[in-house]
Amino acid sequence: MLELIKALWFKRRDIVSDGFDESLEYISKLIPLKIHKIPTGTRCWTWSIPEKWSVKDAYIHDGKKKLLDIKNHPLHVVSYSLPVDREVTTEELMKHLHTKPQRPDSIPYEFKYYEKDWGFCIQHNKLKDFTKDKYRVFIDSKFEKGTLKVGDFTIKGKVEDTIVIVAHLCHPAMVNDDLTGVAVLVDIAKKVSSQDNHYSYKFLILPETIGSVGFLSQNENLIPQLKFGIFLEMLGNENTLALQLSRQGDSKIDRVARYTMKKNLNIFREGPFRSIVRNDEMVFNGPGVNIPMISISRFPYPEYHSSDDNPNIISEARLKEAKKIILNMLGIMEKDRIPKRNFKGPIFLSGYGLAYDWRVNKDLKIKMEQIMLNLEGDISIFEIAEKLNFDFDFVFDYIIKFRKKNLVKFIG
Repeated sequence: MLELIKALWFKRRDIVSDGFDESLEYISKLIPLKIHKIPTGTRCWTWSIPEKWSVKDAYIHDGKKKLLDIKNHPLHVVSYSLPVDREVTTEELMKHLHTKPQRPDSIPYEFKYYEKDWGFCIQHNKLKDFTKDKYRVFIDSKFEKGTLKVGDFTIKGKVEDTIVIVAHLCHPAMVNDDLTGVAVLVDIAKKVSSQDNHYSYKFLILPETIGSVGFLSQNENLIPQLKFGIFLEMLGNENTLALQLSRQGDSKIDRVARYTMKKNLNIFREGPFRSIVRNDEMVFNGPGVNIPMISISRFPYPEYHSSDDNPNIISEARLKEAKKIILNMLGIMEKDRIPKRNFKGPIFLSGYGLAYDWRVNKDLKIKMEQIMLNLEGDISIFEIAEKLNFDFDFVFDYIIKFRKKNLVKFIG
């Protein structure tokens, strides 16, 4: 995961750009991606695919020296900035100069994807260097027809019902937002692809918002198959993990995620839909689509949308923790079935080799009886564990023993 991050973090990964395409190509060597291509100008519901953008050079010159130069850091130019080459007054320049006062030594990340404007980003503490009346501003940027790309790794399971896992790749020269989500997604995809799965899976790597809109609008036939979604980002910093619930709030993926975090973490945070982070869940779980999609992140963090969001703030332990939690969630989703009894009355445990000494473990007797009373084929194993406040693996293992003796069958 760290190797992927270090390889891609400083690339100019704008929404439609060479840097994005190069990053997607790198990832396609790690997992086999199908690349969906949507040309500039394509109408995608109420949206339209933007042009490809590139920038060759950019600087601010005071007549003697450059006060800002894109060669020093890609974030010095606002993403999708218009080209400009002229002399401006200090007053006009300040309208196009972005800083982050709360982090005076960092360069902010700014974008104007759908606005026709130009701009620069600079450390707030360098404003003191702007003492002249006029400056030359130069941005050699280019807009042209291009192709928005979405990386899609689909793994077929026993059923068409699909869990979609999404991360975006369009934040140039930043790591936690968004490369940590991509890195964890890739590792999870590798693990899932090595297993025999009940569900099908679709792993999507795309530009934020417009990538999800573009993909779904051009593949509406897939929407009925997408049953649950997980959005991943900001997973490598030292903040606690946060679970943002789906729009429904009580879907199976919500409840499994909460259960998994409670079981595996000493502390975690939880919030309703769109209350912690605001990302592509609004597309997948929004009007006309409405696939229950949770979000897993460590937001907020002080380095957000700045040059301080770099490999130095990332912990391998935090990445592994997030990966483990998500794989545990998927493990429950995979193992969960609806059991229905093939017996009447209490089971003669001794006759089936399932007897135990109730004097040694009275608690087991109580649990066994409660599980036995919930095998009517109307709730799943996870729902039994949830209802009885039992450990999922305990309930699952117990029911599997019954199934091996033909006392229980799975009907869903």
